[in-house]
Amino acid sequence: MTDAAETESPAAMNADDVLDVEQRKYVYEQAYALHRHTDIPALFSEHDPLFDVAGDVVTGFDAIRQKFTDLAKVSPREDSFHTGWQICTPLIDIDADGAHGRVIAPTFGYLVLNFSPEMFSPPYTVRAAFELWDDRVVKEAGGWRISELHARFLLSHPIWSWDAAHDDSSATRHEMRLIQHPFFDDGSVSA
Repeated sequence: MTDAAETESPAAMNADDVLDVEQRKYVYEQAYALHRHTDIPALFSEHDPLFDVAGDVVTGFDAIRQKFTDLAKVSPREDSFHTGWQICTPLIDIDADGAHGRVIAPTFGYLVLNFSPEMFSPPYTVRAAFELWDDRVVKEAGGWRISELHARFLLSHPIWSWDAAHDDSSATRHEMRLIQHPFFDDGSVSA
């Protein structure tokens, strides 16, 4: 006869896991739109994470934190250059160990795709873009974290021009960080 502990299967994925992984993926996108770049690293594991967007690869938590600090400075005239993202239903697969998983998520949205501060000046070409995310996640104290983020642009099409120099909006008044968000305002992302 075998011991009951030997026959138990590893922790399986449950609805709380799925919702936590989904929410962190959504918060990643929302942080860009709200100019909360410096809050994004809290979504990553501190244990040797990887960030890879279209071949721009950064590894290690401190390097990822610096990457998002730098990205926050790309557009000094306005707060946000990344808006309107919609994550289509993500495919979430949690490994049998219940502590690791994979997220495949197509996204569609609008953004300015020139991230060079020297060239980043209005009027901006705003593009409709489709991306495919293939990420790895790990369950840690405080919830699921991104261990590897991989994003690829599958299409990008210019759709309008945004002359931010003649725009009076939250982004041009540098007020995006004032928009309340439950994950940022109660400290739960960095928990």
